[in-house]
Amino acid sequence: MSGIWVRLAALAEFGPSRKLVRAAAGEEILLCRSQGQVFALSNVCTHLGQPLAAGRLMSGQIHCPYHGACFDIRTGTALSGPAVAPLRYFPVELRDGEVFVRI
Repeated sequence: MSGIWVRLAALAEFGPSRKLVRAAAGEEILLCRSQGQVFALSNVCTHLGQPLAAGRLMSGQIHCPYHGACFDIRTGTALSGPAVAPLRYFPVELRDGEVFVRI
């Protein structure tokens, strides 16, 4: 898989919501911290293109705040409608407390 690794955040930047949004390569990327890991997904719901950052993050899933679609943060897979298409997923590496994402 080609692409470059880009530093998007420090682990210390995650607050109680356990989510951050960063821009890279012309795309908004949603970083989700869960059980000591960080996952990176497109911040745009595949149902109607609304941002996911304000959605609820629980049990390894992000829920769209607009129409309730649910996605697996580990893979981007759509778990419940109305969305059926997966989110774009980006590989993540943690290096000395820094979050790097392959774009």
